[in-house]
Amino acid sequence: MRKVVVIGGGIAGLSAASFLSYSGFKIKLLEASPKLGGRAYSYTDKESGIPIDNGQHIFMGCYFETLKFFKLIGAEHNLSVQSHLSLNFVKENFEICPLTTSGSFYPFNLLRAVLNYSAFLPYEKLLFIKFFTKIYLYSNNDLKKLTVFEWLIKEKQTVNLIKSFWEILAVAALNIDIKRASAKVFAKVLKEIFFRGNNASVLILPALGLSETYCEHSVKFITSKGGDFFLPEQVIRLNIQNNIIREIITNKRSISGFDYVISAIPLYAFKKIMNENNFLTDLQMDYSSILTVHLFLKQNRFDRTFYGLIDSPVQWVFNNQSHLTIVISNADKFIKKPGAEIIEIVLNEMKKYFHMGKNEISAYKIIKEKRAAFIPSNNVVDKRPSARTPFKNLFLAGDWTDTGLPSTIESAVKSGRVAADAIINL
Repeated sequence: MRKVVVIGGGIAGLSAASFLSYSGFKIKLLEASPKLGGRAYSYTDKESGIPIDNGQHIFMGCYFETLKFFKLIGAEHNLSVQSHLSLNFVKENFEICPLTTSGSFYPFNLLRAVLNYSAFLPYEKLLFIKFFTKIYLYSNNDLKKLTVFEWLIKEKQTVNLIKSFWEILAVAALNIDIKRASAKVFAKVLKEIFFRGNNASVLILPALGLSETYCEHSVKFITSKGGDFFLPEQVIRLNIQNNIIREIITNKRSISGFDYVISAIPLYAFKKIMNENNFLTDLQMDYSSILTVHLFLKQNRFDRTFYGLIDSPVQWVFNNQSHLTIVISNADKFIKKPGAEIIEIVLNEMKKYFHMGKNEISAYKIIKEKRAAFIPSNNVVDKRPSARTPFKNLFLAGDWTDTGLPSTIESAVKSGRVAADAIINL
């Protein structure tokens, strides 16, 4: 039985380990922190006793790699899947603007949803549809030098169209201002969501905390195939001889006797363990942050699962019954503010959009993910490395590798599967 050491217990590492385990490889997974899940995990809040996620993560019907992974480990029943696309966008003063597809006559149901979307003016709906029908015709070469904002302006999308739809979607997917984000990557996202069939655009939410949703099932699946987990155990250095990884030095021991190594850690962490052997010296990635605020309610008066806020620094509000989860993507301008100032900003937005008062809140939790996602700018997207490396037995996984997707769970899972396939097919 061939042996593989997987470095990193985030979703990329867990997916790579799961696919390899299924194919008969013996896995040894090393994780530096005392928990699995990387940037997508949950924990039990000490004060309330309620499981909460470090940040609200959503899936979509077009997350084909993720859904395949969840099915493999037996976790697909932990997902709540929409029967059809249904988004509740909100303007100030609790004016809800639903964007909902009905029926199964794809893509005409999408067209009807746009025509019924009250946030758009009548002439804007025509501009939107005209642009929408052209998206699939754009090639990578057409877009590789454009930002999302430049692309939208080129296609005559109005300020209202951008604020009421494109910006909310782009910032959520790319986690960066549309004036910096790559149009090429955004086009890939749009094609996956809206041009892959009727179910691709539906939203999927974890029915449980993230750790319970997939981490526990991953451990159970991998260990059932003979795999082992070691955490917390941090890799310090990879020793290389004759172009092959011969030894892994951790903060606890030296590991040898393996056939392959998959590094499923972020770029900045990978560079540290490679030392003088780093072959990605010229690749520099900037990161953007995500701010999550959990508001615990005295009484929940919200009747919908989630809301998208139009023209607000708060993009999404998720209703978890016991609490609301507020998500601010591209949050660099907020991340260094003190908690009291952050909660004041959030509550002001909740008052403007939902008429919500401070007296409705019993407690709150603020979670800052400073390196939540790499920034998919045009000077980075074409430099992302593949799973294969110059070293014969070293492979890369992680949402920052060349998946063609932004920094999402789907990208992480895809990278793990690609790295696993690269080894399986040797």
